[in-house]
Order: sequence, then C-alpha cells, then structure tokens
Amino acid sequence: MNEENNNIENIHIQAETLETEVKRFANELPYWAKFLAEKILSGNAVSENYIDTSYSYLLELLQIKEETEKSEITIDYNIINAGQYKSDLLLAKLENVEGVNALTENQTIEFSPNLTIIYGANGSGKSGYVRLLKNVFYSKYPEDILPNINIENEHKSINAKFTFKSNNIETVLFITNRDNTEFEQFAVFDGKGLFKQLAEKNEFEFRPAGLSFFANYTSAINRVEEKLNTDIQTKQLGNTANDLSALFDGNSEIKAIVQNLNAETNIYDDLKKYTPFSDDDKTQKETIQKQYDELLLALKGKENEIKKLGNIKTLLAKNKQDIEKLNQFFTIEMIVKIQSVITDCISKETTAKAESIENFKTDKIQGVGAIEWKNFIISAEEFAKTQKTGNAVYPENGDNCLFCQQLLSDNAKQLISNYWTFIKSIMEQKAKQAQETLDKAKQSYESLNFDLFPQDNTLTVWLTEKYPDELVALNRKLSEQKTLAKNIISDIQSKTANERIAIEIGVEQHAAIETAVDALIKNLTEDEQSKELEKLLNAKTFLEHKEKFNTHFPKFETYVNNQVWIKKAHNADYAKRIITNAEKTLSNKYFNQKYIDTFNNECQKLNGNFGIEVNHTGTQGKSYRQLKLKGQNPNAVLSEGEQKVIAIADFLAELQMSEINRGLIFDDPVNSLDNDRKKQIAERLALQATSKQVIILTHDLIFFYHLKNFSKKYLNGIENSFIHHTLERDNQICGKVVANTSPANEGQYNDPTKAEEWLRKSKITNGNERIDYSKAGLAALRASYEALAIFTILGGTVQRFDPQIRMGRLKEIKFEKTLIETVVEKHGEISNLIEGHLPSDEFGIIPSPEILEQQITDFKRLKEDLKNVQYNN
Repeated sequence: MNEENNNIENIHIQAETLETEVKRFANELPYWAKFLAEKILSGNAVSENYIDTSYSYLLELLQIKEETEKSEITIDYNIINAGQYKSDLLLAKLENVEGVNALTENQTIEFSPNLTIIYGANGSGKSGYVRLLKNVFYSKYPEDILPNINIENEHKSINAKFTFKSNNIETVLFITNRDNTEFEQFAVFDGKGLFKQLAEKNEFEFRPAGLSFFANYTSAINRVEEKLNTDIQTKQLGNTANDLSALFDGNSEIKAIVQNLNAETNIYDDLKKYTPFSDDDKTQKETIQKQYDELLLALKGKENEIKKLGNIKTLLAKNKQDIEKLNQFFTIEMIVKIQSVITDCISKETTAKAESIENFKTDKIQGVGAIEWKNFIISAEEFAKTQKTGNAVYPENGDNCLFCQQLLSDNAKQLISNYWTFIKSIMEQKAKQAQETLDKAKQSYESLNFDLFPQDNTLTVWLTEKYPDELVALNRKLSEQKTLAKNIISDIQSKTANERIAIEIGVEQHAAIETAVDALIKNLTEDEQSKELEKLLNAKTFLEHKEKFNTHFPKFETYVNNQVWIKKAHNADYAKRIITNAEKTLSNKYFNQKYIDTFNNECQKLNGNFGIEVNHTGTQGKSYRQLKLKGQNPNAVLSEGEQKVIAIADFLAELQMSEINRGLIFDDPVNSLDNDRKKQIAERLALQATSKQVIILTHDLIFFYHLKNFSKKYLNGIENSFIHHTLERDNQICGKVVANTSPANEGQYNDPTKAEEWLRKSKITNGNERIDYSKAGLAALRASYEALAIFTILGGTVQRFDPQIRMGRLKEIKFEKTLIETVVEKHGEISNLIEGHLPSDEFGIIPSPEILEQQITDFKRLKEDLKNVQYNN
C-alpha cells in the first residue's frame, strides 16, 4: 500500500509543471481576467476588441452593467503551440535595403540555417546593417537608423525586405511589419549595450512562455485598468454638486438636497418626491407670487425705515469714536503732560542761555540770547551753507560778510565760527528738541475738529428731532473742549505752565440711543406682516426651485448615477500583488536557478569564471536580473575584454532558456579580446550554430579564421551549414555585398575555381552586372594569389592567423626571385583593377570577362612555373 501511495505521489509531482501551474493560476482568475488569460495562453494577440470584451465583463462583476449569460472558459494551454512562434523559423534572406546610412541598394544577403559570417573592414557598411537589424530584432541597445549623410535631400524612406522560412514555406516581411512575431524570434548582441547589461538591472526578455505570460497578462489588465480610469475621469468631468446647486437662487430643502447629492442618494426616495411640477404647483406659485408682491409693496415703508435706522446706528458709532478721540487730549494726564513739556522747554532754554550767552554779550547789540537772536543765527548758518560747495565751510579766508559784503577780519571770522558752535552745543540742542516737542503738541491741538454735529448732517437732523436735549449737551461740552484747546495752544506759545481743568465728554447717552434704535429695528422686523412676508418668500422660493428641479432633473439623475458608477468602479481589484507573487514563485521554481546554472556553464565554456553573482527581482509580472561581482557592478571591476565575455555568457544563457528564440546575431563580439579569447568565443558560437541560426558580422580576420576552422569541426557534413560574405566600400557608397567570398585564410583558393565561377557568370550578363561579376572574379583571383604565397611559395610553413610554425614544411619552400617578383606584380595589378589603388578607369581599363580570363590564364601558368622550381637546398 505504501509503495502504491508513493507511486501516486510521484505521478503528482511529475505532473506539477510550469504549464500546469500557470493553468491553475489562470483558472482561479475572475471571469473578466480569465478571458484575457485564455487569449494570451492560446497565443492570440490581445486586440482592442478583446480588451473591450474583458472590460464589459469587469463592469458586470462590479454590478455596473447588467450581468449577461457567459460561456465557460477553458484554459487550453500548450507551451509548444502557444503563440504564433515557429520552432523551425529561419532568416533566409535580407535584400532591397533602402534609406539606411549610405548602404548600396539592390543588395542581397543570404543566410545559412546554421552559421553565416559577414566580413567587412571598417567603413565597409557593417554598422548600417547592424543598425537595421537592431531596429527590427531585439537588442539591449537599439539605435536610430541614419540617412545617407553624403546627400542633402531626396532621402528615401527606410525599408528592407526580410525573407523568413518555416516548414519550407517562405514569408516575406518588411520593416513596417516589425510587430510580426517572426521578428521577436531573433536577438542582436552588440557591445555598445555593455554598460546597460552589466551596470543596470535588466529585464528577462526571453523566458519560458509560461513565465512570459505574466508580463503579457499584466500588460493586458493595465489596458483594462486604463480604460476604467478613463471612464471614471470622464464621469468626474461633468457637473459637480456645487455646479448643480448654483442653478437655484436662495435657499430651500430642494437646494440642500442638491448640494449633498452623492452615491448614497436614493433617486426614488430622495429626488422623485419633488416631481412632477404640476399645474396645481404652477397655479399655487402664481398665487403666492401675487400675495408676496402685494405685501412687499405694503412693507416697503418699513424696509426704508429699517434701512434709515441702520444708517443712524453707523453714524452714531462713528460719532462716539470721534468724541473718545477728542477726550484723549483733555484728560488730567494730558494736561499735566503739556504743563511738564512747557516747564521742560523753559528749563532747557534757560540753561543753554546761561552756559553760552555771556560769551556774546556786547554793548553794540541789544537782546543777545533772546529767541529772536538765536533764530537769526540759525537762519544765517542755513544761508551760509548755500555759499559753499562740497566740504567747504563758511567763513574761510577771503570770505566777505553776508550783509555788508566787506572782507571779514580774523576777529569777525572767529566770532561767526563761535556762533555756529553755540547753536550746535548740547544744551542748545536739548532746548531745540524741547521746542520741537512743544511745536508738535501745538499742531495736534490746532488740528482737532470739534464740529462733530454739522447743521445739515443726517445724524444731527435725526438727533435734533429725536434727542434734542442730548444734542445740546454734547455741543456744549464740545464748545468747552474747544475753548480749553485754545487756552492750551496759548500756554504753549507763551511757554506758560498754567493750571487747566480737564474736560471729558461722556458717551453714555450714545449707548442709550443705540439700544433704543435696536429696539425700533426689532419692532419693525418682527411684526406679523414681516413674518408673513418671510413665510411667503420661503413658499415662493420652494416652488421656484421645484420648477427648476423638474426642468433639470436629468442632470441630477445623471450625476447621482455617475457617483454610484464611480463608487462601484473604485472596487475594481486587479490583484497585481498576486500576479507579482505568482511570477516570483514560479520564476524561482522553474527559471531563476536554471538561468544561473546556464549562465555559470556559459562562463565556464568561455573561461570567464570571475565569481559573478546573479540577483533576481520581479514586478508587474516581469523578472529582472542584476549581475554583481563581490557587491560591485562588473563593469567597475573587470577589464573591457572580461566584461565582453560576461556579457556574451549572459546573452547566450538567457536565449538558451527561451522557447521562442531561433536566431542570434552578433556584431563584432570580440573587440578588445586577445587571440585565446577570440578562439574560445569562436568555438562557442560555432557550437551554438548546431542548434540555432547564428549570424556574425566582424572585421576581425583572426576571429574569422577561428570561426571557419570550428565550423568544420561542428558543422561538417551539414548541408549549407556555413556561408560567408564580404562587404566592400566603393567611394562614398558602402555595403556592397560580395556573396560567398571571404579573405584568403586557407587552401580553398589554391586553385582559381571561384574566379572561374565568376567568369562564367560575367560572360552571360550585361551592363553593370557584367562589370561587378568581373570584379568579384578578380577579387577571388587576388585571394588565390595570397593562397599561392602561403601554400605554394612558403609551403604552408606559416599560415594566416595560425601561431603554429610547421617546421617540417620548411623543405617545401620554393624560391625563385623572378617568379616571386611576378607574383607581387600580378597581385598589385589585380588590386588596382578592383580597388582603385590606381584609378583604372582613367586609363580606359574597366574590369571585363576578357581581362578576368586573361588574369586567370596568367595565374595558372605562374603557379605551374612555381611548381617546377627545384626544392631550395
């Protein structure tokens, strides 16, 4: 029995897969979300129509829409069939590139199902093709495609024709079709994205389809959420409760209800009870309006009287304030203060006179020390200042008297200077300040206004009629204050500190009069007629509001319905935290560790065991990774070459985990690497080409050499498994594709076979194509001359890009100076024809089948002559 239970448990464990767990997650979703999950898991693109349908189901769940009958959703998810992805997809051909940098048009690049190498020196057009590929396929560092900078206008639109093949059926797509799933199945590695790849957190773009579901599902529900939020905002943009209540002038219970409209308002219980506005309501409104108008007319006199009394209250309060301000000047404290100021001024003037006047007494002038004398000196000093500029002071040597205009003697100058010193003395200044205080006090009393009850003043007229005795008493007191003010001014002028009696005006009568006015106003407003008028106004306002309420009832109904809609909409639950947690759980269970193992395995294959750690995070259904080296970003610790190795390992590891990726494209992946690293990467990519399509663009001949060698090791016997092309530049135009050619790096060019193939093609064509084929044949023949040097002249002792020296072949070296000079001469001649080292067309020499055929004949004869050379002793 135990054994049987164990078997059942094992079956259950085996059945628990990423696929089944994703299915279970989808089956537990609410109907509206499950609808989207089913579409995604069935491989359908989530169209706007699907979003609208899901949104409608969500509204039903929120009880915003009436629930409809819905068919059962079955999650039929199979990883193999999920999506429109093709497991045998190949990129077969790229052609008809237009508007991309300065690339030559009408070119065709055919790709091997396994390994394709596109070789081109710097400036040959590789960057243009790479920008194009990064623009349509996945890349961590996409770049804008640039137009041809060598032409000013008439730039063509960017376009290219991509031919894909699946199940032996070709599919032709263009750049405008880049959203097709075919483009999602290829990825480009570019060293320019190193910083982003190693220094930043990176999203896993290629993961098992089951995990990719969460990001796609999150994106879909975000679109539903956005749709709901848009509708909420639209309904919130309508009238507010304040806007609706502004339709009503005055106050009523109807207006109060409108002001408080919300989602809890019951349209039938709270609003419908005020509908309709009947004919009886209309008749009642007209009757009440008439009664109100008649009573209002009768009460107009009372309203005017109330308004008049209100004005009297205001004037009376202002008058009371004015009297209280006057009283401040006639209190016993103020009178004592004035007496003190006068006494202080007299004292300081006496002291100043006693201290300095004796120096100026003379029989020639009377009144020395008098106030007139002082004022005379002060005025003279002010006038003297106008005679001088800058810092000069009157009098100086040579100055004349300001009065008699005679030249001043030394004694006269000294006397005037003493006058100036006197008026600036401390006691004199104190006396001056005391005088200024008196002057200000005098001005204050002179500015007082005692005419507080002008004859035609509204308050005066009313008091004369209603409170004549109080008015007489107030005017009498004001007259007494006015007399006292005159006496105080006289005391200040004469500087006599006379005893004065304080006079303050009482304001008790103002309070009594204000109380009486309030009583009058209250009596006028609280009579039965006023109460009846208020009652009629309320009834009239209610019926007016009821009429308007019925006129605008659809607005109130719409507003309440919108509030109910919005309240229900806010209950929408998108369960984003659940999505994130589910994705994290399944990523940890089925992906993260597997990625780490795959990454470490790739690092080992590339001899890149630097101790890199991988940190995983996730949010909104997406997974991210960050590479660290002892807590630091790898780009801050490793060399550029080591960074490149780690980046390639990361790229390969992620794409090995992908079920959809079918092709890898590399742009010069070995820059800054030494020969050993180049060899390791070449072997790894050649091995990768056995399971996925690999396309490599490079300008590195050593790397090219290693790729070709390893392709023989891993791809030998696979039909059409290795293709190589060369990109060439012609003046300002680059990207010329020379198909099935490469730099000479082994014995494939020992014989002029490829040159003869191009010769046959050139003979059956015309025009530019005839010249191009001839040039291609000459290029192949030039490679044969290079192979001739390696394998025939040097006997294969030293081979291109191979560090090994084959000492046993030294005896095969052939040396005949004349023949070697001929080889060098012929190689240069062919180079001039195809590369323009010496512009051949200036001399009328244009590559042709005849020239190519002659050059092939010369090559064969020269090779035969070399073979006949005796071994060099």
